[in-house]
Amino acid sequence: MKIAIVGKGNTGQAVLDLLGSQNIYEVFDSNNTVTVEKLNNAEAVIIFVSAKILEDILPILLETKTPIICGATGFDYTQGVVEQVTLNKKVWIVANNFSLSMVFIKKALNSLGKIQHLIPRLECTIKETHHTRKLDAPSGTAISWENWLDIDSCAISSERLGDIKGIHEATLSYEYETIELKHTAHDRKLFAQGAIWAAKYAINNSDLYGFYQFEELVAKEYANEY
Repeated sequence: MKIAIVGKGNTGQAVLDLLGSQNIYEVFDSNNTVTVEKLNNAEAVIIFVSAKILEDILPILLETKTPIICGATGFDYTQGVVEQVTLNKKVWIVANNFSLSMVFIKKALNSLGKIQHLIPRLECTIKETHHTRKLDAPSGTAISWENWLDIDSCAISSERLGDIKGIHEATLSYEYETIELKHTAHDRKLFAQGAIWAAKYAINNSDLYGFYQFEELVAKEYANEY
């Protein structure tokens, strides 16, 4: 593979570690800025940058023909971006969380959320904890969990401590019971692993085009088997 990496933060470095030098086309950061020409020579582009940086390089990314795998934190993709990617038959795979397990957590939360129809007094909370350098709050994953539960009222709380990679906890409770679901990331290679899976998927499916959420593609491949 020839994978371009945009961003040399903690998760970008994890991608580099897992890929190995033989699969890396080029690494882009503030000292080596992206260009359309360079990105077009890669087989896929994996991006882990802040929302501000993604906004700055978005015009370049939209010009390249190379599949984009993007895990920018706290970025909202406009309908215009989605339409431009689709109309030009490009491939973008994006995620708030590139953990491969998230598609199965989504299915679990979709099911748990239906409890509200049986128990009208159900209380729902989501707590997310991350490292102190994470700027967005609540996290994109916490917002996704809220959407997947689809419960009328679900309070989200955020905490920033040390170098925590990511802890998400959903709690549903009423007077007779409490149901808890918790996910803890131990290493940023968890997210790198998922991004590399997405890059390989895009490379191996040359007829694929459009704007996809990461979990859509994982579900398409695996989730229906379980």
